[in-house]
Amino acid sequence: MKIKVKIAVLSAMLCANAYADPVYLPPGSNLVYGASSNNQSIMSSITNPAAAAADLSNEDSQYRFGLINIGGGYELGNFNDLFNTVDNTKTLLNTPITLTGNASTDLPIINNVINSVNTTTAALQKDGNASIFFGGHIPFTPLVVTRKGWGGSFVLDANASAIANMTFIADQMPNLTTEPTGPTYTPVNDSTLLVKAAVVGELGLGYSRPVLSRDTGDLTAGVRAKYYQVKLARDAQLLVNSTGAQSTLKASQTYTSSSGVGLDVGTLWTAKRYRVGAWINNINGPSFKFNAITAAELQTAGYTNNAIISQLTADQTYKMKPQLEMEGAFYSESQNWVLNAGLDGNKVQDPVGRDFQWATLSAAYATNSWWIPGVRVGYRTNLAGSKLSYATGGLTMFKALSLDIAYGLKSITDNSGKSIPRSAMINLGLQMTF
Repeated sequence: MKIKVKIAVLSAMLCANAYADPVYLPPGSNLVYGASSNNQSIMSSITNPAAAAADLSNEDSQYRFGLINIGGGYELGNFNDLFNTVDNTKTLLNTPITLTGNASTDLPIINNVINSVNTTTAALQKDGNASIFFGGHIPFTPLVVTRKGWGGSFVLDANASAIANMTFIADQMPNLTTEPTGPTYTPVNDSTLLVKAAVVGELGLGYSRPVLSRDTGDLTAGVRAKYYQVKLARDAQLLVNSTGAQSTLKASQTYTSSSGVGLDVGTLWTAKRYRVGAWINNINGPSFKFNAITAAELQTAGYTNNAIISQLTADQTYKMKPQLEMEGAFYSESQNWVLNAGLDGNKVQDPVGRDFQWATLSAAYATNSWWIPGVRVGYRTNLAGSKLSYATGGLTMFKALSLDIAYGLKSITDNSGKSIPRSAMINLGLQMTF
């Protein structure tokens, strides 16, 4: 059962199905900078809605746009040798136990199997998750246009992201106290492999402008409206019959498609040596529906545990909860050296139900030279959900081409016995300014 391969194929196909600044994959150099505004990367224009006017306030007019902005990554639970464990547990559940007719001999063997399955499936429910995700922007976006005659900056953005996530639901079996009848005994177990998938397309338009100017600095404010097109799917399979993500991959007709509108507002104070800002994403909290899973479908598939059936058939909604984000930065006199910090004020969920609340720190040398690259290093950690942390680094070359990576600081052992980071992300970007 090549679950990991099927999830990867699933995600790749999802990404191809649609053209969200996804919470699980910060775009471009934001992977290192966090959501902190800076004038070197066009991606800072899609974080704080007030950032564009501050970045370009020294120009009479300026145009910036992205040519290529793509990225991807994965995240694994804290579970060594995950996929072999799943295969072995499935085999154990599907292997009949030969009975001798002697309860004192048979019951210990049966209960050892039951206890082993219970222990493993409980661990799988806690940590046996795997996600893979991709994201990108349509060429020529983000597009930032600033003209003093307009009083500020307009930002147009069109992007999409795709994610697939595999988790487990454990069915804990009681020990047997009486001898089963028949020549063999096979445990009845509703432990479940649950796959959720999402494709989120976003079209955003923002406007920001200066609202206050003092000798000590300038205050800008911005607002951004976003139109979302969201496709969501989920598929449940009994572990004993599971084929990984295959049925979700094939059953594209089970996707539920819906749309919604989000609204962001923000402010940013910019001084000669520092910046501080705050904004709220999706202040109106748009919601989107998953496809329904019915009790009849589950019973036909072999489910017997009513508690698990109720859990799987419960109405599921993905809500983009409002999130407060805060940023701060200190600059050198020349503004080439910068220290950035960012903090999410509350946690939010991604489309497949994982919690995120990022905190970031970074240091960077931002150059205006075509030949000397800009360099940045940093640290980011998720204060919610997985609580994973990353070392981050990036380069900007020729004032246009950027490469950023995030390397997870916690590791697990894969099926071949090699140590791998539990999570990693990479972004590639190309932008133009004139």
